[in-house]
Parts: sequence; C-alpha cells; structure tokens
Amino acid sequence: MLTASNIGVMSFAVAVAILVAGVIGYLLAKRWWKSDPNDAPFGVLQASAFGMVGLLLGFSFSLAVARFDQRREVTVREANAIGTTVLRAELLRSPVAGQMRELLREYVEARIEYAAAGTHAGDRVGPGRRSDELQRRMWALAVSESHRDPRLPIVALFITSLNETIDLSSEQAAALSATIPPSVLVIVVIVVVIASSLLGANFGRVGRFGWVAFALFAVMFALVIGMILDLDRPQGGLIKVSLEPLQAVQKLLEPAPGSPTPAP
Repeated sequence: MLTASNIGVMSFAVAVAILVAGVIGYLLAKRWWKSDPNDAPFGVLQASAFGMVGLLLGFSFSLAVARFDQRREVTVREANAIGTTVLRAELLRSPVAGQMRELLREYVEARIEYAAAGTHAGDRVGPGRRSDELQRRMWALAVSESHRDPRLPIVALFITSLNETIDLSSEQAAALSATIPPSVLVIVVIVVVIASSLLGANFGRVGRFGWVAFALFAVMFALVIGMILDLDRPQGGLIKVSLEPLQAVQKLLEPAPGSPTPAP
C-alpha cells in the first residue's frame, strides 16, 4: 500500500532518475556533440518532448483529481443514505427498531474502516466481508418486517433507503478500485526521464552543466508526480478523503449515557 513515506521514496527516486538522465545526456553531448548555436532541429525536438511531458502530467493530474472528487462524493452520499436509514428505522416497531439501530451502528463502523483502507484491496477484505454480512442481516430483518404487514408505508420507505445504502456500498467499492493504471504512470516517468536527458544534452552542447537549476527542475517534477500518486491513492498519503460524514452518522448512533443496551 502506498503510504506517505512510500510516495516520498518514489518521488525521491524519480528526482534521482531525472538527475542521472540529465548527467548522462550532458556527458554524452559534451563528448560527441559539437556545439552549434544554429541547431534548430534539436531545439524543436526538445520543445516537443517537454510539450509531451506537460500533456501527460496534465492528463494524469486531471484523472487523479476526478477520482479523488468521485470518492469524496460517494462518501457523502453513502453517509446521507445511512443517516436516512437510521432515521426511518426509528419509526419501525420497538423491538425491530432497536435491533436495526444496533446493526446500523456496527455497519457504520465497518464502512468507516472500509473507506479508511483506501485503494489497497487487501486492506478492504475484512471490512468488506463484515459489511456484506451486516447487509444480509439488515435485509433479512427488513424482509421479515415487511411480511408481517406488507401494507405498512413506513416499512416500504425503510426498505427503499436500506436498498440505497446497500447500492452505495458497491459504488464506494468501485470508486476506491478506480485508480490510474500503473502503466500510464510508468510511461509518464519514462517520458520525463527522456526529456531530462535531452535537457542535459543541451547543457552538454554549451559545455557547462547548471547543477542548481537542474536539481530544482528534478525536484519540481518529482513533487508533481508525488502529488498525482497521493491524489490517486488517498488515505495512505498526505491527501485524504474526509470521513467526517460517516463519522457524523456514527456519532448519531452512539447510545445516550445511561440508556439500556438493545436486546439482540
């Protein structure tokens, strides 16, 4: 799973790769390429390479932001659906309402744990199974209540909100699984490294290497790639999808001090 430290290591590795590519390009050009200030084709080639870098980085950043916004929106919608289910559960018969409230309390805990696991599928297995089991138990209880009196409007309303709650758990799973393909990120890094070697070759043509400028260039690109990774794989790095909507529902389900524990 990508964590803040892992993303930092990967960004550092990208910066080192850019520096190494630049130095190699500089040494090769300095030895084999005679300086020619009128070498226009090389300038066009270098400009094209960095134009492609800008396009790929912009495309990757746009994908990462879109997925981040999607996860945040799904989290809010899921919290709203669970909150509606909680409120409608209070209108059920007394024993059923207490049982459903307890199941919903456990369900919110499982959903928070599921969302907090982020995009790493292995960390979501346990909370996912627990969520599925609780969904089956809640649905069985709702079906049993509907069979008791099929004409009761509140039961139909409750089943509608419970169904939406279950559907949104699938949307959450799909949103967390949707990340930028690793092959795209690898291609972005390769193109950045090739463009860096061309920039180093340009230094070699003039016979001197701007270490400070090139180091800042490497750091800049490494930070951008690190930010894309952090946005695309939330909960593990510095940029996180807020779980406050689900946590607010969890507080709503906390038993009041001194209240009796509902019977199972």
